[in-house]
Amino acid sequence: MRLILHHWDTDGICSAAMLFNKDCKNMTPKIGNYYLEEDEIKRIEEENFDEIYVVDLALNEASLKKIAEISEVKVFDHHISKKIDGVKYVNPILEGKDEEDYPSASWVVGEFLNEKDNLLSFLGAVGDWEERIKNTRFYEKLQDFMKKADITFEEMHEMVHLIDSNYKMGDKNEVEKAVAMLSEAEDVAEFILNNEKWRRNREKIEKEIEKVLNAEGKKIGNILIKEMDCKYNIISTVARRLWNKKDYVIVVNHGYFENECQVYVRGNDVLHLIQKALEHGYVAGGKKNVMGAIVPKEECEEFINEILEEIK
Repeated sequence: MRLILHHWDTDGICSAAMLFNKDCKNMTPKIGNYYLEEDEIKRIEEENFDEIYVVDLALNEASLKKIAEISEVKVFDHHISKKIDGVKYVNPILEGKDEEDYPSASWVVGEFLNEKDNLLSFLGAVGDWEERIKNTRFYEKLQDFMKKADITFEEMHEMVHLIDSNYKMGDKNEVEKAVAMLSEAEDVAEFILNNEKWRRNREKIEKEIEKVLNAEGKKIGNILIKEMDCKYNIISTVARRLWNKKDYVIVVNHGYFENECQVYVRGNDVLHLIQKALEHGYVAGGKKNVMGAIVPKEECEEFINEILEEIK
């Protein structure tokens, strides 16, 4: 039996769905955590899996090492991360490939399975890049696929919003169920677009996002800072919508975790911020344009000041 341990967003769910079969189980960490809690590790130990796939998930080093002691681990990803001895990697970015050629874990999995014409392969890329995908050379591949599949970009984008509504609502159970449902759906696009539960979730989430976007922020030079106190996991969406693709956006959510803040930064190059967060011992990850970190509330203000000093 294989375990697929995956991220909770569209890319993670679609990637996991492509790898899923009757000999698999899947799970996602507690939504918002890039590490495994003790009870999650215990569950993995008790299940005695033959193999573990980690998909589109920048697990922290300690968690990755722990599950590598339990079973063989293979990572499918497109993020920059540190290689762990004994772990197998399917990640072209770590081999020097360009992110425009591998814009999502779903595309990495699609290539691995020789299923690059699969809707799920493209959905992950649209989920991670949204409108920005149109400015990449990958977009030509996407256009060819959409033409053959008779699907519009707007429909692809809507599917992403519907799938993502589950993690934004904090519904871990539905996130995990989505993997098998997408894997087994005869018509994936129809299943997603006509899912009434996901559509209701999307409407609730959109209202909350608009409320945050309309709230007052703080501007320091070319840096926009937006703070919020929200129970939904919408920080990445808020940051993406606020970013003008040339300046910097810092979004802080004080309301999702009890003792930690979510800190999200978007800018032209934030790789050094990921490193700084890791040096502090925070759970953090991302890629060239985005950094996400979980920071103790008592250290949050000081860390934001460090970020400001780095990018001013």
